[in-house]
Amino acid sequence: MNYTHLTHEERYQIYTLLREGFSKRYIAWRLNRSPSTISREIQRNRARNGYFAKHAHKLARRRHHSNPQRIPCDIWVQVIAYLELQWSPEQIASQVAVSLHSIYRFIQQDKSKGGDLYLHLRFKNQRKRKYGSIETRGQLTNRKSIHDRPAEIEQRSRFGDLEIDTIVGKNHQQSLVSIVDRKTGYLWLKKCSTRKAEEICQATIRLLEPIKAQLKTITADNGKEFSLHEYAAQELEVDWYFADPYSAWQRGTNEHTNGLIRQYVTKGSDLNDYTDAYIAEITQRLNHRPRKRLGFKSPSQVLFQEHGVALQMLI
Repeated sequence: MNYTHLTHEERYQIYTLLREGFSKRYIAWRLNRSPSTISREIQRNRARNGYFAKHAHKLARRRHHSNPQRIPCDIWVQVIAYLELQWSPEQIASQVAVSLHSIYRFIQQDKSKGGDLYLHLRFKNQRKRKYGSIETRGQLTNRKSIHDRPAEIEQRSRFGDLEIDTIVGKNHQQSLVSIVDRKTGYLWLKKCSTRKAEEICQATIRLLEPIKAQLKTITADNGKEFSLHEYAAQELEVDWYFADPYSAWQRGTNEHTNGLIRQYVTKGSDLNDYTDAYIAEITQRLNHRPRKRLGFKSPSQVLFQEHGVALQMLI
């Protein structure tokens, strides 16, 4: 396997898993990297008081010296067009004849001149997480643990194993139901006027009803908005599981996808300001954006080409 440099996203995964207390060997397994790569990354790019993704990425980029060459203006026009669609530099480099590092350098130069291309980057304002807070939302009844989930789900070998979460709006009033398939990364997104379990349950069923014959499992966090999980599981004919508390990495596909959504729906914003048409456009953009782990195919492409699911069924 050819060596590739660690990406910005991978460094954030390393940071998160280290904070969760996992070993370097486990992190290497999760990222499909060698243990020596992870050890070298942490050793070379750690700060004085620990490993931080932003600091590590800055050090790594400073060390890397690429051979500059003159790139035609029409190439940069394409790069700018993709940036305005909120594609990452890595995704753009998979489609345009320019290196990843040249794109980052181009964005940095634009920013230093007062430009705003950097605003399209995913991690311009990395959100901070709180760890170790006391759970006050009560217990869910008849919950099945993620540890009882079939082992094959971890392999991402089939369509229909989903992860679900809610994105909360201003003053915790409104919410977005976010559902993503573990293998393809395909996203379903719907706005709800409340966080009440009844509305979340009905929204989940309406989103997934057209393809329930192909669904297998759903994995959620421990929010009370999923207290009607048994009813939803029965209606959709799936097995419903719950991750451990404070273990967002167990639903890593969903957590990553929610980060993508936050490019378009800022944290703390009033969801009433976003129309259903806008939410639908977000969903379409993300489902048609190429992904590295899919060989730079989009979730929509993989779903149609490999699983024969017609997009009309998913709308």
